[in-house]
Amino acid sequence: MALFHAARFWTLKHSAWIALVFIAARAAMNAATRRGLEAYRRRKGVKVEVDKLQEEIWLVVCGTVLSAFSGCLLARGPSFEGCNVFDTSRCYANCSAEEIPREIMAYYLIEVGWYVSLILKGVVGAGRSDSAVMEFHHLITLALVIWSYVTGFTQGIGVVTFFVFNQSNPLLHLSKLANYMEMTRARAFMFILFAAVFFLSRIVLLPAVVIRSTLREMPLAVSEEDWRGAVVYTWCTTNALLVALWLLNVYWMKPIARVIVRNVKGIDQGTPRDETISRDDADAKTKAA
Repeated sequence: MALFHAARFWTLKHSAWIALVFIAARAAMNAATRRGLEAYRRRKGVKVEVDKLQEEIWLVVCGTVLSAFSGCLLARGPSFEGCNVFDTSRCYANCSAEEIPREIMAYYLIEVGWYVSLILKGVVGAGRSDSAVMEFHHLITLALVIWSYVTGFTQGIGVVTFFVFNQSNPLLHLSKLANYMEMTRARAFMFILFAAVFFLSRIVLLPAVVIRSTLREMPLAVSEEDWRGAVVYTWCTTNALLVALWLLNVYWMKPIARVIVRNVKGIDQGTPRDETISRDDADAKTKAA
């Protein structure tokens, strides 16, 4: 059994085009919404910059679409019988196959393109740059996605992982959008809802479903010869990256819990932390230093 399916490397070129499509669509959205958002800011007296509003709107829309896409694949995809958050027993049934189902290939290529666009959006000026911690998260996730795609374990468990990760993203950005628009009640409610989904999906389901499956079920899906020859390296790398992501999410639970406590005490009314910076922000910090 081969450790890598070389033909899959070549198909990653499509993700570069997908990333360009995401960036172009983001630039088009920026141009289309700027005037309307500026008018909204003046009418409502909103203090936050338009580019922050655009950032959250974009992330809410794309995050919701990706979340729905992964959920539809698990619920209705022909490749996911016995491979979902309730049952992972058949997630490795065809792990040695050179070809993967078209819907899984399409989903992986879109996700790779999405994460590439997140890394590049600030560089090309189509969005705000993320914090160093978030950029590290994007790079680790991208490495895990590409590793999963080019090795033989993309038949199902990868999409289950995406589904687990995707559930909290739109809620986080909805809470930040409500905060920026100074919707006092909505911002607190949305942030608490995000925190609950984040904890359930990334802190509980990630180790209980995904990491448990990759640790225990992956070795049982192959022969002893394949395990010693190649699969053990996939097993080690995959689980190391998944555990790193899980620990990063555990690290993030502390500031999330702190915001909830401050909200309950009425200190900051659920204000989420801003994890992005613009070029102007970076230039101002440089000049101040």
